[in-house]
Amino acid sequence: MKMTEKMVIKAVQKKSVRPLANLMGELGFTKISYLNDTLTIERVLGYDLKGKPELDYRVSFAPNEIVLEYEVTKGKNKRGRLLSVLPTFLNVLQIAEDYYDIKPSAIYYEINEAIGEAVKMVGKDAVELSTELSELRSKYKALRAKYEDLMKSSETNARILLECENKRDELARKVERLMKYDDETLKEMIYEWIELHNGKMNVLEFSKMNRIAIPRVEEGINMLITEGYIKRRFE
Repeated sequence: MKMTEKMVIKAVQKKSVRPLANLMGELGFTKISYLNDTLTIERVLGYDLKGKPELDYRVSFAPNEIVLEYEVTKGKNKRGRLLSVLPTFLNVLQIAEDYYDIKPSAIYYEINEAIGEAVKMVGKDAVELSTELSELRSKYKALRAKYEDLMKSSETNARILLECENKRDELARKVERLMKYDDETLKEMIYEWIELHNGKMNVLEFSKMNRIAIPRVEEGINMLITEGYIKRRFE
């Protein structure tokens, strides 16, 4: 939905503005009409489905005033819209200066109001941008801190993982070394040792000489006892 805003400039027509029609026509206005000593120029943006023109702005050169009318979409800033059409309006006034007596004070108020509104808009934008920038900086710092914490955590986790892997590999090597003899080989080694030592078994000495863990040696002895190859003798 659009509303029509208006700016009226008091001016005295010095001569007929009919000749202005040809000049304005060369500037590309959509519609130009002359009625009752008033020249009207329009610029339309297009037409709706019913063929009704969608007005951008209209300038009427009447005997005692010059009127600017422009469309403003509902909810949009009126002064902002005025700022967009004001340069064109000032150019049109300059073209018509030979046809009117216009006091500078007649347009000073409107232009001053428009500029004042523009300053407020710029100031507001600057404050909003400053606030947004501050918020973004705070978010960046927070995210940066989280990132650094995650990196530290990752480094710590990586170090722990590496230590665990090293310990795992070391234990695997130990297990592999301790388990390098299968059950049958181990039983044969223990049996031969017992025969060479007159039926006696020194677990500690056997373990050291063959680099086999004591629990593994005892496991081999128990297998021989279970299978009936040797008997445990208590002294």
